[in-house]
Amino acid sequence: MVLFLVFLMLMLALFALFLGGGLVAQGYLYQNPAERMPLRALAAAVLVAGFMTLWVRIDQRAPGRYDTFFNFTPSSTVEFQEFEAVRWTGAGDKLKLDAGGNPVETTVKFKRAVGGKSGPFLEAGTGEPFKLNGSTTSGTQYMTGAIRVKAADDPEPVRYKVTLKEDPRTKTKTYKPDSKFEEEKGSRYVDAHQMGTLVVPSTGTVVLALLLNFMLMAVWLVAIWPVLRFSLGHAVVFAGALGLITMLAVMPVLFRHVRESKPPAPAAALTRPAVTRV
Repeated sequence: MVLFLVFLMLMLALFALFLGGGLVAQGYLYQNPAERMPLRALAAAVLVAGFMTLWVRIDQRAPGRYDTFFNFTPSSTVEFQEFEAVRWTGAGDKLKLDAGGNPVETTVKFKRAVGGKSGPFLEAGTGEPFKLNGSTTSGTQYMTGAIRVKAADDPEPVRYKVTLKEDPRTKTKTYKPDSKFEEEKGSRYVDAHQMGTLVVPSTGTVVLALLLNFMLMAVWLVAIWPVLRFSLGHAVVFAGALGLITMLAVMPVLFRHVRESKPPAPAAALTRPAVTRV
């Protein structure tokens, strides 16, 4: 119902724009408007409104993923509820190294507490909340050098190594303000300050989002050039301007409105109280 109302609203607004604007613009530019202008305006309105409604429907199924050029998110996210923290231990600014010169690693399991996405990750056994670095209950200093996460499609836990900066003089490793745990043999990552969310970059998402944006421009061009019978030069100018306005002002409003609209909760069924016979 919401999408139908969106389509109807867009079609009426575009019909008025195409008919009124077309008559004025063509009368000024070409002296005489195109024949059957009301019918042409209706066809152009249905074409553009139909595509915009289709785009809103696509965004409704995956909010933000296929937005306009200026806002789309070229990735998807997967939530996880537990992971293993790979800790590097040491003292002061020095990490404890093994015989091969690599940091000595210990693994600690964490599981999200009750509370959904806002719930903290707690260490198994101690209940201590997850920290990137700190000290254990025994006083051993550590920093988290990697995590191991098993997503739904992973047969085994996958290792994600943290991005660090190293002091060229002291060789001390510290976290960056935007440190991430990056998949060692892939492109997925976890923001170090947003544990629980696995970001999955998607080339297909980028391609489809760009295609939708270009198609919007093409739909405007088709509506103005062959349908409304403007010259190609004028149609390109009008389509570019109207397409840009649509991306900047119209589509964000439509996306936000449909994302926020939720179907009403079903009314609770009325039940007849049971009668107890004495």
